[in-house]
Amino acid sequence: MAHKKKYKRKKEFKPYEETLKEHPELEGVILKSAWEGIDKTTDTTVGKLEELWLGNMEANVRNKLWRKHGPARKDCRLLGKNKATIAVGAGQSFNLNKDALRLIMDEDGVRDWQSRNFITIASNHQFKPLLDMGIIPDFVMLTDGGDIAFPQLTEDIPDEGQNTVLFAGLHCSPKVLEAWSKQGRDIRFYIATTRGIQNKFNKLTGKNPLLYMLYQGGNVLNAALAMSAHVLGSRVFMCIGNDLSFPIDKNNIQEQRDSYYSDGDYSSNQPGTGSGRDEAKSQKRWAGFTLKRKLLYTGKDGYKIDLEIVGTSATLWVYKTWLESQMLMNYHNPKAPSVHYYNCSESGILGVMAREGGDKLSSDKSNWFMLDEACPHWHTSMLVDAVKHFKIAKEALWQGKIQLTGVQSATGSAQIPLLV
Repeated sequence: MAHKKKYKRKKEFKPYEETLKEHPELEGVILKSAWEGIDKTTDTTVGKLEELWLGNMEANVRNKLWRKHGPARKDCRLLGKNKATIAVGAGQSFNLNKDALRLIMDEDGVRDWQSRNFITIASNHQFKPLLDMGIIPDFVMLTDGGDIAFPQLTEDIPDEGQNTVLFAGLHCSPKVLEAWSKQGRDIRFYIATTRGIQNKFNKLTGKNPLLYMLYQGGNVLNAALAMSAHVLGSRVFMCIGNDLSFPIDKNNIQEQRDSYYSDGDYSSNQPGTGSGRDEAKSQKRWAGFTLKRKLLYTGKDGYKIDLEIVGTSATLWVYKTWLESQMLMNYHNPKAPSVHYYNCSESGILGVMAREGGDKLSSDKSNWFMLDEACPHWHTSMLVDAVKHFKIAKEALWQGKIQLTGVQSATGSAQIPLLV
C-alpha cells in the first residue's frame, strides 16, 4: 500500500540574512547575490522542467527500469571506504591532467577492488573520451532529463565500457536509460530533491522517497560529489575538468564555444540543437585561476596562482556557489561527514572568491582570494600532488603509525581523515 504522507519539497535556501544567522561562516565568503542566484535558478529550472522530469520518472517505473536496476544505495553503499573519488569533468583544463590520470589509472585500475586507492566517476560528456584513452571509469554520472546524452552514452560504445555503471536520476531520459540497459550495462538510480518528485515516486512505487534522495547541486559534478560522500562513503573527492568557465574571445563567439569543452564538442549546447543553452555566449565575467608549480618548493606554498578575468554564465556561477557553500557548511557541521574537496582542475573560477562582487569586478588583486583560506577542507591542488599525499596518508594509516595526516594544499595544510 502506498504511503499517504506527502513529501513536500524542502526549501533548500533561506534568505541570505537568515542563512547567515545559522551559518555565519558564509559571511565574507559567499556573496549575497550568489546565494540568491541559487534559489532563483532552482525555481526557474524546476518550473521549466518539472513536467518533463515527472513524465520521465513515470516512464522509468512503467518500463521496469527501476525494478530491474534499483537504487544506488542497494549495493553501492560504502564502496568508497578508504578510497578517494576522482571525478572527471569536460572543462578545458582536463587536457592538463589527462596524461596524469592515465598513469594513475594504469597503476590503480588493475588492482583488485579491496586494494584500490581510487574510484572514478565520469561526467556523461567524458565517458567516450575516457574509453578512447584506455581509461574505464567505474561510474558515469547523469542528471539531465533530456536526450542530450544519448550519443555520448549509447552510440559507438566499445566493449571496454561494458562494466561501467551509470548513476542516474530516476527523472532522466527513458530513451537514454533504456538504450544503456539494452546494451547490457547496469544503472543505479537516485531520487532528485526537487518539488513534486517525492510525491510522484511514492505514488508510483509505494516506497519512501527519502531513502533514495540525493542533492544534485544543479550539475553532474556536484551530484557526483554528493553520491561519493553520501552513498559511496568516500571522504576524499578529487575533481578535474571542473572549470565552470571559458576563455574570452571578444571578436569570435565561435572560438568561445570551441574552447568550452576539452574536446571542442559543443553540440549539446549549440543553439538550435541539444539543450540550446549556449552558455559560451554569456557576457558574465569572473576571475579564473591558473596553477603553476614554483621552481623552489618550500613545502607549504608550492604553487603560484595567477588570476585573469574569464567568461562564465549565471548557471555556471550557481553551480560554483552551491559547491563552495556546501563545503563551508559541511566543515562547520560536526554531524556531517568530514569530506575534503581537491580542486585539481588547475583552471577556472571554482574556489576563486571575491570580497566585493556583483557585476563590478575589481582589478585589485586583493579583492580576490582562494576558498582554501576560508575552508580547511578545500584544497586547490594539482592532481599528481593530491594523489601522492593521499597514498602516503593511507599507507601510514594502514601501518598504524598515525590516525590523521597533514595534506598539502595551495595555501597550507589540513588534517584529513581517511576512514568513514
